[in-house]
Amino acid sequence: MRRSFANYVLECLAPDPFRTSQRIIKETPLSKIARRKFIQLSAVAVAGCLANPGRKVFAQDLPHVTEDDPMANAMKYTHDASTVDASTRANPAADQDCANCALVQGNDGDEWRPCQIFPGKAVNANGWCSVWAPKA
Repeated sequence: MRRSFANYVLECLAPDPFRTSQRIIKETPLSKIARRKFIQLSAVAVAGCLANPGRKVFAQDLPHVTEDDPMANAMKYTHDASTVDASTRANPAADQDCANCALVQGNDGDEWRPCQIFPGKAVNANGWCSVWAPKA
């Protein structure tokens, strides 16, 4: 027979644990309110996830990176790659822009596309930053 924790404590607190006639055994079941509440909330959460699993995010929905953004300043981002001096670039090449960078995602030909460097924001396809890497 399994003993609950409450029974064990009461048996230890009884005046003489070896004499059963003097033991006061009072079983107090654990409250089921917390468990019921947890099950109810879990069911509501699951129903909410199934009813509205989320929506797709498109590049046009993303806010555009601004040149005065702190992350953009740190990466020397600019909307127009032609304004950057090619000799100051780590990989000097004339045809560096976000459209031919390996870190930019989205469809070719889109003016604004998501970038891995600026999560949650879109960069200009004609832009450039210091993290530019050639596509493989």
